[in-house]
Amino acid sequence: MADDEQRSLVRRWEDLEFGVQLAVAYPVLLVVISFLHWTALAQPPGRSVIYGLFWALPATFLVAVASQNERRKRRERERAEQGPDA
Repeated sequence: MADDEQRSLVRRWEDLEFGVQLAVAYPVLLVVISFLHWTALAQPPGRSVIYGLFWALPATFLVAVASQNERRKRRERERAEQGPDA
């Protein structure tokens, strides 16, 4: 993936509304966290899913908050680069 395409993908993610980011990130994190509990931590599959359901909630919130914060910082940085008269 080219650098410009990657930046475009990051910007599209950051431009999503907070609720949409939550809705997209939760299922992905649920699968990833459940899989990690099942494989790396050797938990039974049922327990891994329960842990995934639980730990995906705070992880999803943190991902969405961090994305919104990065979007805010990027916009401030772009405004500063444009100069005070822009």
